[in-house]
Amino acid sequence: MREIYKNIYLKELALPNNPLKHLNFYIIKGPEESMIIDTGFNREDTKTDILDVFEQLDIKPEKTKLFLTHLHSDHTGLASYLEEMGLRVYASKIDGNLLNSSVEKTDPMWRNTLQHGIWQGLEEDRLVIEDHPGFKFRPTAHINFIPAVPCDFIPVGEYNFEIIDLKGHTPGIVGLYEREHKILFCGDHILGKITPNITFWGFEYGDILGTYLNSLDLVYHMDIEHLFSSHRFLVEDHRKRIEELYQHHDRRLDEAREALKAAVRSTVRSVTKQLHWDINSKNWDDFPKAQKWFAAGEAHAHLEHLRALGEVTMEEAGGVLYYVPVPGL
Repeated sequence: MREIYKNIYLKELALPNNPLKHLNFYIIKGPEESMIIDTGFNREDTKTDILDVFEQLDIKPEKTKLFLTHLHSDHTGLASYLEEMGLRVYASKIDGNLLNSSVEKTDPMWRNTLQHGIWQGLEEDRLVIEDHPGFKFRPTAHINFIPAVPCDFIPVGEYNFEIIDLKGHTPGIVGLYEREHKILFCGDHILGKITPNITFWGFEYGDILGTYLNSLDLVYHMDIEHLFSSHRFLVEDHRKRIEELYQHHDRRLDEAREALKAAVRSTVRSVTKQLHWDINSKNWDDFPKAQKWFAAGEAHAHLEHLRALGEVTMEEAGGVLYYVPVPGL
């Protein structure tokens, strides 16, 4: 653990057998109340690490807030455990409700995940929810969260954090901006070196990649000197990194366009197999099962963005979705 700014501490929480490697766990210590940001996986060793942090910084659970940037289990796995200890939990209404719909295997979150897999053509990969890391390390009980409403403020010690809407990585991801100190806690909205997974969440959320790009535009124009993201190293120049993320998605969209040209109509799965992935696998069959969920979801989000741009149409046959390039484009 190290102090990265006055009364703001960073502890790396391990994410075993996960390409993200660890979560950047932040603690803002105040004279009366403190706040932690996100939780890591629901694992016994992670519980021990967090309790050690509380002891080292003399933090009392009953005088501590837990701010959840978004619903993924590496950020929320211990939320119900920490709430039982006395922490008050903040989450956006969208992601908080989605999180509470993912406690049981039969809950809507996992039913929808399976349905998306069918639409994407993943049935032949024989994926099961137990393979999904979000299911393995999720909270084990519902959370009585306080809604984190964009434009509201959360004071902690000398800081006054404004809640910022960063939709895209999840439908309800939020960040914390401290205007005077030019600090943004952005969760997975912007990451150094690795690119945040932008996945298909369902048609009710529209063009989620377009939403993400709009959220990047918002942060690009913010006055930020300290960008505290959730994984890997801390980004020093947020505008430079955002420009790199724009370029990444432009390349990914071009890859999807090329993949679509190879067939009259394409499933999400067939397009996914033709995209470039930074995974040490020989081919799609060798792809880790857990990563197939994320790869297909990302490809699907890019195809839906092309559909929003009017470049492709979509049709359904036998329960599977097919994407067709618009002639002449």
